[in-house]
Amino acid sequence: MAATAIAESRPLALVIGGLGYVGQAVTERLLAGGFRIRCVDSLLHGQKPPETLISHPDFELVTADIRDGRKMELLVRDPDAILLLAGLVGEAACEREPGETLQTNLLAPLSIWEAALYHGRAERFLFVSSDSCYGKRPGEVLYETSRLAPCSLYASLKARTEQRILASSPRGTFPKPVILRLATVYGYSPRMRFDLAANLLVREATLKRRLIVHSGEQWRPFVHVRDAAEAFYLALAAPLQAVAGEVFNVGSNDLNVQFKDLGALIASQCEGAELTFSPGEPDLRDYRVDFSKIREILDFQPRTSLADGLAGIRDAILAGVFPDPYSPLYRNA
Repeated sequence: MAATAIAESRPLALVIGGLGYVGQAVTERLLAGGFRIRCVDSLLHGQKPPETLISHPDFELVTADIRDGRKMELLVRDPDAILLLAGLVGEAACEREPGETLQTNLLAPLSIWEAALYHGRAERFLFVSSDSCYGKRPGEVLYETSRLAPCSLYASLKARTEQRILASSPRGTFPKPVILRLATVYGYSPRMRFDLAANLLVREATLKRRLIVHSGEQWRPFVHVRDAAEAFYLALAAPLQAVAGEVFNVGSNDLNVQFKDLGALIASQCEGAELTFSPGEPDLRDYRVDFSKIREILDFQPRTSLADGLAGIRDAILAGVFPDPYSPLYRNA
């Protein structure tokens, strides 16, 4: 009885989308940090939860679609914290089915937020957003207070959702919203994605000995998937008054990188890889972001250098971790 009481005294986090590319890293970090996890995931991309999670005494998996309003309403009734990471992620995936994207990336998240407000049990509601909300802003350094100018359906719905959540958070009620705008995420994750810019370039350089960078002049901030997970943990562990109602850019000023330099670094790590620059289509994401706020308030400092994170992808490919790196299992669209 004593052991059970101690276990149940640990906070319960509802991680919606907890087996996705970022989600699984978040789930594993919170378990290591002493949280009990109720993971909600639709397993849309055919991923299977690893045995290390299934056998963990503090992990529970609920297979559900976030558009199932009744099921989601039941799930938000009792957790201490809610983390909403689920959704259709990536511009190609969102543009393919705009109607489904609207339901999944705007209407369902807002419904979950309203249900959480109604029950008032959770203390915090962490919503994952994206630095792509800033749009194409060459020459500017962007802060959490900068104007949002999203250039894609994915970014537009992220911006609208976070704005609606922040605007509808009454004083004196729970949960308190926290918005995490992630830099471009990269790096090895158990639910791997090779449709992300850096991951794709490493795959091509490793297996085909070539990588093509379009333009190369555009800037983009990067953050390793494990470091992104650490930001979620810190946002839960920090005093509530430090994060309630706040927006945080998640990344590091040192990891604002031009694509020409990213390509050169990858080519230098992959023996025999040839780097080619192509005019290509104009990139609608060209921005540099300031990450001082999350460093100052949450003491967040990424532990993974860009070189080490890229090498980790290469090493996983060479070790045969992915039976077929070109399989649809490893992309969202």
